[in-house]
Amino acid sequence: MRKPIHPSPARDLAPHERLLLGAPLVTALDTVDPEAWTDLDQRVRATTAGGGTTTPPGGPSVTTPPGGPSPAAPPGAASAPPGRPLAPEWDEHARDVTWSAFPPSEPETALALCHHRWQVREAALPFAAGRPALLPLLLLRCADGRAPVRERARRTLGAALDAPGGAGLAAELVPLAVRLTLRPHGGPGLALLLTAAGTLPPSLPDRLLASPRPRARLLGTGLCLDRGLLPAARLTELVLTAEDRAVRRLCTDALLARVPAGDPDRLLDPLLTASSAATRSSAVTALHRAGRSPEAYGHLTDPSARVRSAARLVLRLEGADPWASYREWCADPAAPGLPPGAVFGLAESGAPDAAGLLRPLTLHPEGRVRAAALAGLRMLDAVSPDELMAAMDDPHPPVVRAARKGLTPYVLFVPEEWLATLVDPARPAHVRRAGLRLLGAHGLGLRKRVLAGMEEDEDPEVAHEAQRARYEPLPPA
Repeated sequence: MRKPIHPSPARDLAPHERLLLGAPLVTALDTVDPEAWTDLDQRVRATTAGGGTTTPPGGPSVTTPPGGPSPAAPPGAASAPPGRPLAPEWDEHARDVTWSAFPPSEPETALALCHHRWQVREAALPFAAGRPALLPLLLLRCADGRAPVRERARRTLGAALDAPGGAGLAAELVPLAVRLTLRPHGGPGLALLLTAAGTLPPSLPDRLLASPRPRARLLGTGLCLDRGLLPAARLTELVLTAEDRAVRRLCTDALLARVPAGDPDRLLDPLLTASSAATRSSAVTALHRAGRSPEAYGHLTDPSARVRSAARLVLRLEGADPWASYREWCADPAAPGLPPGAVFGLAESGAPDAAGLLRPLTLHPEGRVRAAALAGLRMLDAVSPDELMAAMDDPHPPVVRAARKGLTPYVLFVPEEWLATLVDPARPAHVRRAGLRLLGAHGLGLRKRVLAGMEEDEDPEVAHEAQRARYEPLPPA
């Protein structure tokens, strides 16, 4: 059996605890991750607001969270003079900061820049000058809640970025600045960085879109679009794969704005087959401006009503009649391979003869076409309760679902005996579950009578509804 390897005590320390022991910032936390800086700011503020002091083995007393561990000093850590904590404190009597050494070290300055007392944060700002590792914390203070701190921090940061090499440092801080724009005073810091950075690196979009916060990802995408960092191929990838709907919408609008007349690069092709109906409808609408309007005929039968509407609009702008195509497709009540989108499109036309073409399609061999025809008749208010009751015996679940939706407004006018037969154990599962919903729309009294004795039914949904109806009290007469 192998001997287990126990991690070093220093590996279990939080970033702010490493700083308390004198570790430099580059080893105390992930300096590339914006969330690491904001987390450090919150941890140090909470620790200095309510923590006490402890003395690590062989070192000075340090501030740690209440009930926190007593960390061991990592090799090479800076040590403070005996009797002084490494974490700076505010001396109310002297109205000054009690530094461990003067000038304070990098870890001590970092802790002071995140201190819960705004006087300590302000006093630490001058010591951040000339230390590039502290610029992220200086940027954090540009969004400070105290006006004196943030104003002085902005002046200090501006002076640091005006020095040679400031443009590169500013570009590296942009992801953190975008994250800080979620705070009330975060905007000026980002503006300051963008002014100093000039041209942003091409790798910036990947860093901005890796943020765990949706709002930051959206703001980062807008910044990249403003700076021209997203080529058409990258925009197409984001439209098709971005997890945020707002980012997809923003990238779709930006990509469609780049489509020239004729669309020689075929930028619309991936969008026309996207899984998102919103993206497809936008791409179909853009066919007119791109000079590809005839292609809208292929989208008249799209499963999405939004896309079908966009296709009809494009064809009408060209003077074409989309209704004629719908009538032609639905003329044969037994046409094989009829897309349900064509049936829905015919119902959406509202033409006088639409109901007459849809009614024969309720007997179509394909269940999805029958369901679409029944739903289309409901849209036109051209189906009777008797037809809907007959459709409840259909073997295709979507047809039964469409019939149940149409019957719900008439549930008090259908025979109760017929409603009771819908949940009979001999019925298919989809019919029984549709019957449960109709019973629920009818009332508790009928539900109690019909479901009595079905608490042990093989269908768990029927059994659950029967138990619920049994113990649910009737309303007062």
